[in-house]
Amino acid sequence: MRAACFGAGWIRCARGAAATAAVLLAFAPAGGFAQEYPRLTITALGLHADAAVVRPNQSFHVTVHVHIREKRDRLDELVLPALTNAIDLGDVRKRVPAPDGTDFYETLTVSAPTVGVAAFTPAYIDAIDPRSGRALRYSSQPLTVRVAAGTTVHDADPDALMGLLRRAAQWSAAIVVAIVLAIVGFVRWARRRPAVPPAPPPAAAAPPVARSNGDALREAFAAYRTRGDDDSLDALRTILFARAGAAPGATFADALRALGSRDPHLSRVLAVAERARFGPAHERAAAARDLLALLDAYVPVREPVA
Repeated sequence: MRAACFGAGWIRCARGAAATAAVLLAFAPAGGFAQEYPRLTITALGLHADAAVVRPNQSFHVTVHVHIREKRDRLDELVLPALTNAIDLGDVRKRVPAPDGTDFYETLTVSAPTVGVAAFTPAYIDAIDPRSGRALRYSSQPLTVRVAAGTTVHDADPDALMGLLRRAAQWSAAIVVAIVLAIVGFVRWARRRPAVPPAPPPAAAAPPVARSNGDALREAFAAYRTRGDDDSLDALRTILFARAGAAPGATFADALRALGSRDPHLSRVLAVAERARFGPAHERAAAARDLLALLDAYVPVREPVA
């Protein structure tokens, strides 16, 4: 059987071995044929694909892995799986010595021509168990690979989709936990924060100090000295009228009547101020100079008239 398998690859060898086994099983006694099986201690036999979902005509790989405790160079007894909706594009064999025996790998390159499922029957080995001396069949699990067209969610790898959903759920849970911790931390910080004592009520403003007529007169006099215009002169005349005892809105004549003979100097100041404001235009400048001179002598030494 080994000579028939040289250079043909394990898939073609498996097909020939399966046909030969069928003939031998039909015509040979079971006990005598069992003596032709190899004595192997098989501890692993698996079938694996490198993709769970593929597109039509996309090549992918299916690997058969066998581990035996014996030291062997070849494992021609391995029967590879039968393929449904899959095309054999080639196979590669690999032997890896191990401390406890030998590992054999056969990687099949296949493609699926149509949408649906690419199916692989179990790979198996018929061998005699050295411990019991009985002929046994060791089989891998069957394998299916989805063949899908398009890029929708329904075409996606279900395992990859579940992984994506799990990661999304984990991220969402982490964000919620972070928000809750932030809220709890803020509440604790706010509770530990020392209370700020309320600001004392503003002190009551001191009542304005009434200015005396003398202060108002000095301010009006200083403003008139600085500006020398009609507005500052009117403000000065109003204070002079009040100092004479006239009511608000009084005229020059009213101020003179209210003053009478009590303060002759103030009478002269009132008269010159009236001339500086309403006298002939060519006399106003001289009257203004006279008014300043009179006020210089009057303001510092006089107090309001009682």
